[in-house]
Amino acid sequence: MMAKTSYGVTVAYRRSLKRGTGLLGYLLQEWLFFLTLAMLLIKSIVLMGFVNSSNQSLIDMSRGLKNITYMPICVAFLLIIAAFSLLARNRGRLWVLLILNFLCSFLFAFDAVYIRASGNFLSTQLLRQTGNLNNLWDSIFAMFRPCDIVFGFDIPIIAVLLIVTRNLVEYSSPLFTNLKARLIAFFTIILISVGYITASHIAIDVYGSSKNDYIFYTHWNPAQTIRNTSPMGYHVYDCYVFFSDFKPYNISDKDRADIQSWIDKKNEKLPPDSYKGIYKGKNLLILQVESLENFVIGKSVDGQEITPSLNKLLSNGIYFDNYYAQINEGTSSDADLMTNTSVFPVRKGSTFFRFPYTRYNSMPAIMEKHGYSTKAIHPDNGEYWNWMEALKNIGFQQCIDSKSFSMDEVIFLGLSDGSFLRQVKDTVIKQKAPFYNFMVTLSSHSPFEMPQRHQKLKLEGALAESRLGGYFQSINYTDGCIGTFIDELDKSGVLDNTVLAVYGDHDSVHKYFNDEIQNIKPSQDWWLDNDKRIPLIIYSKGQQAQTIHTTGGQIDLMPTLLYMLGIDESEYENTVFGRNLMNTREDYVLLSNGEFRGNMAESRKAEILQGLEYADMAIRSDYFKNK
Repeated sequence: MMAKTSYGVTVAYRRSLKRGTGLLGYLLQEWLFFLTLAMLLIKSIVLMGFVNSSNQSLIDMSRGLKNITYMPICVAFLLIIAAFSLLARNRGRLWVLLILNFLCSFLFAFDAVYIRASGNFLSTQLLRQTGNLNNLWDSIFAMFRPCDIVFGFDIPIIAVLLIVTRNLVEYSSPLFTNLKARLIAFFTIILISVGYITASHIAIDVYGSSKNDYIFYTHWNPAQTIRNTSPMGYHVYDCYVFFSDFKPYNISDKDRADIQSWIDKKNEKLPPDSYKGIYKGKNLLILQVESLENFVIGKSVDGQEITPSLNKLLSNGIYFDNYYAQINEGTSSDADLMTNTSVFPVRKGSTFFRFPYTRYNSMPAIMEKHGYSTKAIHPDNGEYWNWMEALKNIGFQQCIDSKSFSMDEVIFLGLSDGSFLRQVKDTVIKQKAPFYNFMVTLSSHSPFEMPQRHQKLKLEGALAESRLGGYFQSINYTDGCIGTFIDELDKSGVLDNTVLAVYGDHDSVHKYFNDEIQNIKPSQDWWLDNDKRIPLIIYSKGQQAQTIHTTGGQIDLMPTLLYMLGIDESEYENTVFGRNLMNTREDYVLLSNGEFRGNMAESRKAEILQGLEYADMAIRSDYFKNK
């Protein structure tokens, strides 16, 4: 009979485990390699469960499995990551595996945050935008959810296990001690994984028939790209796309012809109507309001108007109540771009960071030809989203940033809306007519934690403590600042000959905190759904109030305003991707993720969707430089 330890384990059996002999001993020594693979696969599935989910704050494993188009591709990329642990020797291999697990988990956790914020995973392009993070950390941390702990819960547990079992097993396997064996194993795993990925790429991407099923392809819908490549594969492909930017991007004559054909086919060529030239000769002032969603317009909470100043504009304004945000990864800077160029942003990263020197047949350039002076005025630093460099090249004669203002009150991202609009008032009033000024506000940015001194609404219960309540307070503050600014312009007489266009840069509280909004009790129906709608109000003193129900978006503002300012369509219709909302038979908008709103025949959707890809090609190739 064999001798036994006090734990009932034979001495011989324990020695076998310590020496690592036999299959069981080998598996015991490789426990962390297989566990790391399993955990990273589980985390990939969890992350994919957030993709295209109506609630990106709940773990849905079944949705995650459905959202990985090619599971073997996903495993192959994870094997490549784990294989690098074979380059370390002895127990160091285990700690390398733990570090690799931690780094991937950290990446996945921030992917989860970023997909809630932008509908995409983190991009290498963001390395060009690190300066944007200076004042955004509160907004970033507000996007984490309790479920995100799943991406890191195993890390401390494994670390403790490595410490506790450090004397239990002698790691005598050649894969721990022998350099040659480790290198053979490393290159074997790499070659098999890369070979499988390459073979799949050739079979599916090269000889496949549908771009929806491509592995490596920047789809118009970011979620589709992520599903096809898998989380880790997406980041590898993203790096490839990033470095390909450093090479000149050329398009063929056929591509150029296709782009122009798409733009020309979009033009409806309708006869002029009564809106043409109604603002001819007037100044134009555009005010892009941070995070302004449409659902607050005309609404009250606990008997208090949320946007009394904007509501007042409606009495002499044209109000577009089906106007949508079309921004992509450039967020607010994409709104700057589309408003002034009527061109969709690039498919990956920020257009202003990637292609700040691209030329356009822009609104400021066209208005300059008609005698207008043009200014872009921001209360933040010119390097933020690289907006100053980009807007200069878009065609503004002058760009003014925070360096030109006294920073006497800072809220979140920069100068407070109250201080900004108070200081910029004299610039607008003293400017020689005709002028075009493009301005933005900042204070109503997430996480919607307005200083107490600026909270004017009296809210009660759960609403008062919620992000939605904070949003109401933030928008109400900005609305009050806008009202004071407009009153000052009116007193000076500038408003008598000025058209004011006010709109939101993007949706926000529903985009970032929709899960919290749905859980507020008691709730009201009007605040539960916004669906990417932002308000557009075109105000002119003495104008008859009107509501336009036509569905449109941010690329439509430029042709709409130029039409109403009396500038002939021939000056811009062959370069804009948008349409004139005052003279159209169409009733649709194409969002940046490829979704449609409004009325669009199924038979035309594929054709219209090409606009996203054509705009990307046009920006990257500087297509408009000679237009």
